[in-house]
Amino acid sequence: MQVIINEVPIHFEVQFSKRSKITLDVSDDGYLTLKVPTKTSEQAIMDYMKSQSKFLLSLHDRLQNRQYISDQKSYHEKELFLFLGKALPLHELLEDIPSTEEGIQLALKKLYTKKTKQLVKKRVAHYEKVIGIKAKSITVVDSPRTWGTCSSNKDLTFNYKLSMALPQVIDYVVIHELCHILHMNHDRSFWRKVGMFDPNYKQHQAYLEKFGGVMTV
Repeated sequence: MQVIINEVPIHFEVQFSKRSKITLDVSDDGYLTLKVPTKTSEQAIMDYMKSQSKFLLSLHDRLQNRQYISDQKSYHEKELFLFLGKALPLHELLEDIPSTEEGIQLALKKLYTKKTKQLVKKRVAHYEKVIGIKAKSITVVDSPRTWGTCSSNKDLTFNYKLSMALPQVIDYVVIHELCHILHMNHDRSFWRKVGMFDPNYKQHQAYLEKFGGVMTV
């Protein structure tokens, strides 16, 4: 969802559950998740977010000026890389850090490829059951242009960098590609199907647009 505060668009995800009060969670990179009781109305959600205007505008300003992670890597030990949406220093990702930039890049690519394969296979298996479809194959590739693809033969491919994203964003990409098995284009029927299994898909798209540039090795 989105709320406009002082002409600033603030995107946030809403999670409904059996709870007694509304809470707002903020990830390390500023991703907002509003957790609300099951029957909370949209008006109540908007009222709550507007009540947090001062905090939200301050957070927005900090993120706009925050350069804690960059697409230009220097590969020193404390260089930050994303993993499941969190910014982690290089030494927390790699036990043994190679002595050359090329070696570090290769080690990171192997790590992310391995993690992405594990995560994607698990989530595809889950959503195959939820959606009621079956993919023919799953491949993790180095793709400069896409996060995932689905062929007419039901072969799915995923970008090896996908494990850098938040778990719910990974789920969105998985749902997106699985829904292409049913709808091979991006018509209204396709997006309705995606929305059935990921009501917050627009926020997840916005995340990839915002952070895709720094999801790199």
